[in-house]
Parts: sequence; C-alpha cells; structure tokens
Amino acid sequence: MRSILRLAVATVVATAVWLPTDNLRLRAQAPVQAPAPAASDAIETWEQYQGPAAEKFLKDARVRSMRALGTGVTLPQKAELVLDGVTHNAVFKIIDERKPGITQFNNRAEMNFQDSWQLEVAAYNVDRIIGLKLVPATIERYINNNVGSLQWWVQSRMAEADRRKQNIEPPDREAWDRVWLKMYLFDQLIANVDRHMNNILITADFDLRLIDHSRSFRTTKELSDPKLFTRFSRDLVEGIKKLEYQDLRKKTGKYIMDDQIRSMLVRRDLILKLVSERVAALGEAKALY
Repeated sequence: MRSILRLAVATVVATAVWLPTDNLRLRAQAPVQAPAPAASDAIETWEQYQGPAAEKFLKDARVRSMRALGTGVTLPQKAELVLDGVTHNAVFKIIDERKPGITQFNNRAEMNFQDSWQLEVAAYNVDRIIGLKLVPATIERYINNNVGSLQWWVQSRMAEADRRKQNIEPPDREAWDRVWLKMYLFDQLIANVDRHMNNILITADFDLRLIDHSRSFRTTKELSDPKLFTRFSRDLVEGIKKLEYQDLRKKTGKYIMDDQIRSMLVRRDLILKLVSERVAALGEAKALY
C-alpha cells in the first residue's frame, strides 16, 4: 500500500446519466492521445485496493486527520490513515437519508428515496461476490462519534468528466469499451440511479474505479436501459450467477433490506435472460468477450 496522488474528485449530485452505447466512442475531432503514465502514477493492483489487506487497513489504521472534501450533498470527509508506518487516505461518509413516499427531482420522481452510507458497503460486497474488481474497498467504521462507510481513496489520474473536457482518447479502445460494458451491467444490477462522469475515475493505465453508490439498490424489478447490453463479459456473467439469496443476506443483509436483495436478484435474472438472447442471436463469439 502506498500514499496516493492528492486528487480531490468532485462528487456532484446528479440524476441518472445513462450514457448511450454510442458514447462508448468519444466522437470528436483531433483526439488527444493518452499521456504516458508519469513515474509517480503508480498503479494499484486489485489486491491492494480491494480484499482482506485493504479492508484490514481501513479497519485498524489510526485516523491522523479528517477534513471535509467540500463537494457533494453527502458531505464526505477525507481521512488520513496510518498503520504500521504506512499512510493512505480514505473517504468517510455518514449520510443516511430516507424519504417515504414520492420525492420529485427535476426530471423524474422516485418512490421511497434513500441516500445512505450503508449502500456504499453493500455495493462493495456485491462487487466482491461477482468479481467486478472496480469498487474500492469499503467497510463500516465508527469515527468521531459517527458511524459510516470508510472507502479506500482511489489512486486515479482523472475523472471521466475531465477526460472528455480534455478530449483524451484511451490507448486501447477495445479494453476501454469492455470495462464500460462491465460498469453498465453493475449499475443496472444494483439499480444505481446516480452514475455520472465525476464518479467514474480513470487510473493511469486507463482502467476504471467506481465510487459513490449511496443511491443504489432501488427496488425496481426492471432494467433501466437494456439497450446498453451489446456484449457481455464471460467472467462477469459467471460472477452474477454466484448471487444467491442466503449468501447476500449474510454479506449485505445488515445494509440493505430484504426487498432490495430480492429485487436485485430479479434484475440479475433479466440480465442473464438478455445474455441467452444475445448468444442465440449472434453466437458466443460476438455476444461474449
């Protein structure tokens, strides 16, 4: 584990931004090639930002300092953590808001609105079950008389919003398209209604890290945009097959309700149905990667 670049990522509040399939390819003139990683842009392996070692660090490290990030209505704080001489940062979030009935937004209405740190922990646990490897380690922790989610601070080069502003093309278009397809699947699996270009973080090697899942696990039993599913990761398809009710109750039941778990499994089945339909229509070689 290493200290990371001090990159403050904006967590702006936005309604769902489902980027259409065409946006997998940034259509702009004179694209800028991705710059080569700087010597300081060390790339964390998934074993460093996920799994037992990262979780233990988040759990046991001493909190050296806390400061407000100053962005987002969830009022996240940046924690500097120290354990055995190793320093790393994390994001601490304590929001736990629920609104029964209908909540009206600018262009949509939502029933039984929820914005909670508990969903951050649940999203990470689902990532671990299915093998997505895009959500940084997230645990429950009690800090300064508050309980909340403590998430590994992502070592990233930029947010997707910055990449688009700078018109930077990813170095490997096929790899880029594939990781975006994984993100689409994950967001629709967990019914994430707050994916936007500032909570899609890009690493030095142009992989993605996904943050801000406090508005996930809605109880809808439909997929928000099945047209985005043009191809599927073989590994991720096998991963979502591992989602079972009893296991989810054990690993996420403290953070999400029973109807949220059951609704996710309905969406999982709809995704698997789409996989079967795409394979039947196109063949495995074109439908799966």
